[in-house]
Amino acid sequence: MSLKSNLINIVLVDTISPGNIGSVARAMKTMGLSNLSLINPRVFPSKEATALAGNATDVLENAKVYKDLKESLKDSTFVYATSSRDRSIKWPILNAEEAAKMILSETNSNKKISIIFGKEDRGLTNEELELANKLIEIPANPDYPVLNIAMSSQVIAYEIFKASKENQSKEWRDYPEVNSEKLQMLIDHFIETAIDIDVIDPNNPKKIISRIRRMFSRLQPDEMEESFLRGFLSKINKIK
Repeated sequence: MSLKSNLINIVLVDTISPGNIGSVARAMKTMGLSNLSLINPRVFPSKEATALAGNATDVLENAKVYKDLKESLKDSTFVYATSSRDRSIKWPILNAEEAAKMILSETNSNKKISIIFGKEDRGLTNEELELANKLIEIPANPDYPVLNIAMSSQVIAYEIFKASKENQSKEWRDYPEVNSEKLQMLIDHFIETAIDIDVIDPNNPKKIISRIRRMFSRLQPDEMEESFLRGFLSKINKIK
């Protein structure tokens, strides 16, 4: 299975230390990855980042900086997020090896992938995690399961590189999956409609809205399914 690195986007959110940005760039390049997106980095560009990047300064020079995480993900068909946090609403979870195999299969079908890494001191918020289709966890010593983002990115990048040596999985879909932007629009449309017809009480939603977001993210509808569902919801809106 070949490594289509141009379709894999590493996303760092609210990075505090510029040194970590440089270290992630170095980890990426050693495993053949080059697309880096930075969401509101504390300091960038930086001499510290450049120093720790080693010979991966080209990754830093080509990095894209965004103010909004959703904007950086809008062209991605699949979004993965790294997390070691327990969540009250469970999300599909893969270990790094499982995720790498899926990512290679998806990119070999020409799907764009984003992998999100959170802020050093707190990781990703629940809202940020809910933008992902699946979460990636790296098994570690339960007494000290602490990896910084450079270590985490190196492990995941390595697993992707390793998986690139395996055989390609066959694509079964007859229509391409919707990208992240369209998926979020579909989810918002569904929730708004459910509230409008009194299926969901916006003043007492409990956890159903998060469950709805999880459901659609897990199902990952294709473009035909998304078009049908948007039309279906629009028809309900007109009747209402």
